[in-house]
Amino acid sequence: MSGKRLIFQLGTNNWQREGEFAPGSGILHEAHHKALNALPNVEAYSIYPSRTQRSVAPDFRIFELDHDIPICESISPVSSYRWHGMSDEEISNYRSRLTRLVLDWMEEIEAREKSYFSLSIAHHTFLNPLIMRDVNAARVTAGKPRMSLICFVHGTALKMYANERRGDNPEEYPLRFLPMIEQEGIFDADNLPASVDLFAAISAEQVAALTDMFPAISADRIVLSPNGYNQDVFRVIDTPSDIYANRREVLRSFQTLPYDASPHSSQFVDTDADAIVIFCGKFAEWKRLDALLHAAAIYEQRPQKIVTLIVGTGPTEDQRRLQSLAYDQLKLADVYFLGPRNQDELAVLFNAADIGCFPSYREPFGLVFIECMACGTPVIGANSGGPRDFVSADVGHLVDETDDRHALGEALANAIGTAVNENWKLGKGQTAAQFAARNYSVSNQVSRLLEEIDQRCG
Repeated sequence: MSGKRLIFQLGTNNWQREGEFAPGSGILHEAHHKALNALPNVEAYSIYPSRTQRSVAPDFRIFELDHDIPICESISPVSSYRWHGMSDEEISNYRSRLTRLVLDWMEEIEAREKSYFSLSIAHHTFLNPLIMRDVNAARVTAGKPRMSLICFVHGTALKMYANERRGDNPEEYPLRFLPMIEQEGIFDADNLPASVDLFAAISAEQVAALTDMFPAISADRIVLSPNGYNQDVFRVIDTPSDIYANRREVLRSFQTLPYDASPHSSQFVDTDADAIVIFCGKFAEWKRLDALLHAAAIYEQRPQKIVTLIVGTGPTEDQRRLQSLAYDQLKLADVYFLGPRNQDELAVLFNAADIGCFPSYREPFGLVFIECMACGTPVIGANSGGPRDFVSADVGHLVDETDDRHALGEALANAIGTAVNENWKLGKGQTAAQFAARNYSVSNQVSRLLEEIDQRCG
């Protein structure tokens, strides 16, 4: 057997390739994959689902779908096809087909590399750890050594379980998958080796959510592994020209993306803004983009010309609702909906902005905060969830939590006004970029995670 360490990752969402946009967990999976392969004596292999992507490489494969990627919540940048909308037979077929694909490809890799996989990482706390548990069992039956099984805790599956347990929307979230996971025993410590060895949670918020949902998971089976960002993409860009100093010219290349049948036509961003606020995220209720729009209604009345850039998308009804709120109800003049953007474009927009504003409620981690900070742009959010772990007065501000969207909008407007008046871009931007690079690079994340796995799993 060779001395290489073989690691396998099973993703829940697509990577951002072949013109297909990806949600955060898909981007994170791809970044982890590349960072692992950059380590000495490590070879990482991955499988992820896609309806459209088909090209592969020696180190990754596509789980080909004839439908959109199933999701845990009712919103995603790439899909509205929900697990709760699938029949038991469809889920069983999905599970068995993916299990077979993983087993066959692992066998092919091990025969070629003359080495066994020792570690498997399943992204999200739903179907993937079940599949990797089944793969482990089949491999052990075939006489191969058991792999350590790590479950990466991103957040959306836990939100799905919480919706089921709460029981206030049984039509959309019937009590179905939480009992299934509990019956499978995949998270039970006394069920080893037929369960997860270690959980890697992206924030303290997710640690609390995980143990609240599954109280039997003890602290010694959880490692805090804050998301890392891609330093090659998200950085302060000062060549060939300073994007911030020349942002009017830079933004002229960006065009708005109205929803289908919108009464508003597409237009290029051409503005002589005094300041630019940027939002990036899916149009989910808990992202609270509407609160930022209410904030814009306040700061657009002030002397400075503050422009708001909205990056992201969602189902047509949510696009219609939010664009109608902005243009028809609030009569906002300087808000631009830019639709989904790839990472390189997003890095340019973050560099051009004065402040990033992401007012999510209990954001599982908040990678978009880190990516924005890495581009030298301070951030504003709400005082809940993952951002509490890293947003300080040195890099931005978190406003007080409230369920009142108008009150939240007023608090955001005041914070944004302060950021513009005090020129946080100059005063906090460099500190934010340095903080992100020092603490949240993806290479540091995977290296620390492997160290924790080796210490805890042996």
